[in-house]
Order: sequence, then C-alpha cells, then structure tokens
Amino acid sequence: MLIGLKQIVPIFLTAVVLIALGTGAPASSNDEVITVVDSAGREVVVPYPVKSVVVLWSNPAKEMRALGAVDRIVGMDQSTKDEVDKGTLPELTNVPVVGTQEEPNYEKIAELKPDVVICLSAGYPPEPDEVQKKLEPFGIKVVGLDFYRTEVWFDEISTLGRMLGKESEAEEYMSFFRSYYDLINQTVATIPDSDRKTVYFEGAKKYLTYGGAGYGSGIPNMIRAAGGKDLYPERSELAFEVDPEDVARRNPDVIFKGTTLGWNAESDEQFKSIRDEIMSRPELANTKAVKNGQVYVISFDVTGGAGKKFGPVFLAKVLYPEKFQDLDPIEFYREYLNRFQGLEYRGVYLYPTP
Repeated sequence: MLIGLKQIVPIFLTAVVLIALGTGAPASSNDEVITVVDSAGREVVVPYPVKSVVVLWSNPAKEMRALGAVDRIVGMDQSTKDEVDKGTLPELTNVPVVGTQEEPNYEKIAELKPDVVICLSAGYPPEPDEVQKKLEPFGIKVVGLDFYRTEVWFDEISTLGRMLGKESEAEEYMSFFRSYYDLINQTVATIPDSDRKTVYFEGAKKYLTYGGAGYGSGIPNMIRAAGGKDLYPERSELAFEVDPEDVARRNPDVIFKGTTLGWNAESDEQFKSIRDEIMSRPELANTKAVKNGQVYVISFDVTGGAGKKFGPVFLAKVLYPEKFQDLDPIEFYREYLNRFQGLEYRGVYLYPTP
C-alpha cells in the first residue's frame, strides 16, 4: 500500500524522536552526537558538543581548562577538590564533590545530569564499563581518558577537543607541546642505546619505584620519552618497593626523587634537604648517580598525574644537558601556566637545576 506524503512526515519525525530517546541519547538536549574512542578502546556516542561534565579525577579538569572549557565541569571527585584547595583550580570552588575516584557517589552524579563522566581508562577501579553500568539508567555517558601517559596524550587531547567542540583550541594546545617533543624526539634519536642513561625514579616513599612493563604508572614511559632507560623495565607493577642493594647493583646513572612539593614550595631548601638524605645513604654511596652528583629532586607537579606530559622536557634536560643547551624546562612550564591555565608561575619544581 502506498503511503502519502502527509503520512510519511509524521512517521519520519516519530522515528527521529525514538532514536533520540534510545540508549545512545545524551543527557542534554543537544541535537548532534559524535562517536569517540576512549583510552580503554571503547566506542562511546556522546552529545556534540558536550556541555556538562563530571570529572572523577583532576587530570581532565586541568585539560578542560587548557581548552577553555573548565566552566562545563558540574561535579568533581575529591582529588580534584584537593587541587581546588591547593589553589590550582579556583574556578571550581563551588562545584559539588561526588565522592572519590575509587568510590563515586552515583546518586549525586545522576542528580547533576551531566552529558558525560570522565574517568580513568584502566588499572584504577572502577573502570569505565563498571561506571557506565551504574549510570546507564540515567542516560549518562562515560568516557575513559587518562592524560598521564605520554604515549597517548596527544590522542586523548584530540578526543577531548572533539567532545567539547574545542578542536582548534586542542590543536593550538598540542602544537605547543609538539614544538618541545619534536626537539626531544629528534635529539634522542641520535643517542645510541649504549649511551642512554639509566634512571632510578623513587616515589615519595623511600625505595618505592615504578614498573616499566605493561600498562604501568606512566613514569617509565616518561623516562623513555626523555631518552632514558628505567631501572626496572621487566616489572609490571604500578608501584613496588625495592631492595636498596638491588638498586645499588643496577647502578643507575641518574636518580630522581619525586616529591609532592612544588606549587606551594616557598624555596628550594626542602628540596635540598631531600637530596642530601639520598646522597648520604650508605647503600647508594658507590652508585654512579651519587658519585657523580646526579641526584635530583623533582616535583610530581611536573612528573605525576597530568604533570607527566612535562616530564620528558624536564628529564631530557637533566639527562643530556650538553645536547639540550637551549632547552629551558622552567620557561616551558611558566608559559604553559600562563597561556593554558591562566596562572602565574610560582613554586619550585626541580633541584638542583642542571
């Protein structure tokens, strides 16, 4: 039976409405949707542009600010609130807290009706599929983006820019980092493997370090991006304690000690005290790093979390100062804070300066 034009139009409109109300529907009234692939390899249909976001850790908050979209954050986890209290995310002072990254408060998230929740992609439960299962009844989409792994950071920023409708801002942001990364990559490519320096990176806890095999914490890949060799490439643990004698046997060329000091540090005296403690450890006295004075204290602001994207610049300068004479990590970080975070430079991030 033929259907007249007047019958076709209502049927077509009904189909559009049904599609919009289906499982792929965004929480907002956005007319358009796009499909993105997150860092867990999941295809997710999200509104375009995403207008409201709940972040389940601080990394995406800082990256959204860099793209000029921090005002779209309608809920945050406790780690992001810690950054607010620290003074690095003042725009979010009045944004509600929705639990922690490990234990999100799904009821509070649902009440906020965000288009998207951004969480970690893998290795830190709850993973995206679990979060999505909890929020599926509310039509809230979940995207897993990390922003701490140097090997996928550019892809993640591109994805974030697409979601937010901030493609040109994302390209400008990435271009700033590429100008430094390209220099590092080109220079490191000229260093023979036999000449690359081995690095022991110690966490805030004494003799705690990071595994380089598998997914990992991002620190070993940050070291490799700077042209170094991490001391435990065969270990797959996120973080683990090591035997001091084993560190000595492996004999690192350079030692980095991570510290939570940085943005709020008033002078380098505390950094110097931390370095002195490592230099005085008898079990490390005969390592090349200690004997040659190649022990550095570095802030997690530039080597941890979202700060890992700065790590290759800081580490490359320390590892190969003769090859990076014109590279200034502090000026690099200062420009980043000014241009992409709207913050004035302050604090201490590396001691001693190479």
